[in-house]
Order: sequence, then C-alpha cells, then structure tokens
Amino acid sequence: MRSFFLVGMGGALGAMCRYGLAMIAARFVGTAFAWGTLAANLLGCLLIGFALALADARVILGPSERLFFMTGFLGALTTFSTYALESLLYAKSGALGTSMMNLFANHFFGIGLVLVGLWLGGRFVSGNGGTGH
Repeated sequence: MRSFFLVGMGGALGAMCRYGLAMIAARFVGTAFAWGTLAANLLGCLLIGFALALADARVILGPSERLFFMTGFLGALTTFSTYALESLLYAKSGALGTSMMNLFANHFFGIGLVLVGLWLGGRFVSGNGGTGH
C-alpha cells in the first residue's frame, strides 16, 4: 500500500506541474504550438536521466524515492497521450508541418535531454559537480 501512496502523491504533484507549465506557456507564448506539453516532456526527460544516474549510484534516490519521483512525479509530468493527441490534431487541421515539428522535437530533444541528464547526474555523483576537475 505504501508504494501506491508514494506513486499517487508524486503523480498528483507531477500532474499539477504539467498543468502549470501548460498555463504558463499559453500565457507567454500562446497556443499555436503545444509549448507546455513540449516543456513538460523535455523537462521530464532531463530529470529522469539525472535521477537515474543518482538512483544507479544509490545516491539520494533509494527505492521509495524512485517510486515517488521517477514513477509518480515524472510519470505524471510527462505525457505521451497529450503529445500524441496534439500531433494528430495538428495534422487533422492541415498543419502537417507543425505536427511533424512536434513529433520531431519531443523525440529528438527528449532523447538528447535524457542523455544530458545522465551525464549531469554522473558528474554530480562523481563529485565533479560540473567543475571540470
């Protein structure tokens, strides 16, 4: 039962953050493109790479923290279904270029940011902290 509670609490926070990012993006850059979803997905990719590096090194993230942060929070922050729906709606409305840009940006930059997160997490774990020493 504790595992479900940890995932649920993390998920609630992640969903609220995703909604907040969508509202902020709509306010500042408009709704012609799904900037909020892209921001949530890319932030989630960066953070999951970083968290995985910490979890693998058993630094900070133990099993309970992984459930809360990686499964709950990041699982709810990122959203494949919304991204897929937005891409389909762009294509159906005739904005095929926007649909393709959305697909490309989420995949290409998402994978890239997981790698950046892993690298940053590895630097953090090794004690370099990004100082280059």
